[in-house]
Amino acid sequence: MASGIRRAASGAAQEGAGAEEDDMSGLILCSGRQVKNPYPVDELGISLHSGEELCYFIYNYVFLLEPDFINEHLLYFIRTELGMEKLEEKIRKWVTDRSDMPQILYMILQDIHYYSEAELGAFKTQLEWIRRAKPSERAKKKADYLLQKRKYAAAVQLYDAIAAGEPDKGMTREFMGALYHNKGVACAGLFESERALECFERAYEHLEQEEILKEIYMLCQMDEGTELPEAMMLAVPAEQQFKWREEYETLYKHLKYSGRARAVGELWEKDSVRRKAGVQGLLTGWKQEYREMAKL
Repeated sequence: MASGIRRAASGAAQEGAGAEEDDMSGLILCSGRQVKNPYPVDELGISLHSGEELCYFIYNYVFLLEPDFINEHLLYFIRTELGMEKLEEKIRKWVTDRSDMPQILYMILQDIHYYSEAELGAFKTQLEWIRRAKPSERAKKKADYLLQKRKYAAAVQLYDAIAAGEPDKGMTREFMGALYHNKGVACAGLFESERALECFERAYEHLEQEEILKEIYMLCQMDEGTELPEAMMLAVPAEQQFKWREEYETLYKHLKYSGRARAVGELWEKDSVRRKAGVQGLLTGWKQEYREMAKL
């Protein structure tokens, strides 16, 4: 059984095109040969131990793949570790003649026979979107994947690069609003509340969605040092703000008292220095857990 990605083969790609997997820590039931030298994926800090794992990675992380993914190291892995000389020769010929990375990725999935015809059809739909999408749209899709995998710093860096890059037709008002919103989520994940607030404000300017105002409200409740923008809250009735406050308090109490009482008690038995560090760590954990529950 593979020791890299762990996910059941039957559930590997049931969501089809646009599927977003929670992580790569499930179970893969590998029927193929296991490798002696796994293929590293540095960006996600994982290694691929079989042809099935290579397929799973390509299928679910296609938007993360750069053109240099098809390189000599991968070709060596396919030929030597997977023992698929014919596939390696086909890929090499295709690279020489056409340099079509989407077609090469599809070819790999076809030859390893890990996914069904229906799943391959869904993957092909993703590849067609990649071909048609503007550079900004492809880059944002990658940043969104990094955000989903909690690679917050890398996501912020890519969002910034998109915003500062050459404008294209994909960068509509709605697109930029979504970009600023997702960057705000990434900044919140890094506990950079002021940057997150600034991003959410810019997102609201573009999208004017009440849900963003709620996120701003929740963010300011979580971080007492972040002041609630008065001008933006004028757009929200006091009754609605009261409901948000009740929701925040309910969630906070849940996080505070669900199995945490013992941890708090143990902190007070420590000396003042260790107690202060422990309290800070506990609060950080609560805030992160709350952000996930509140989808911040």
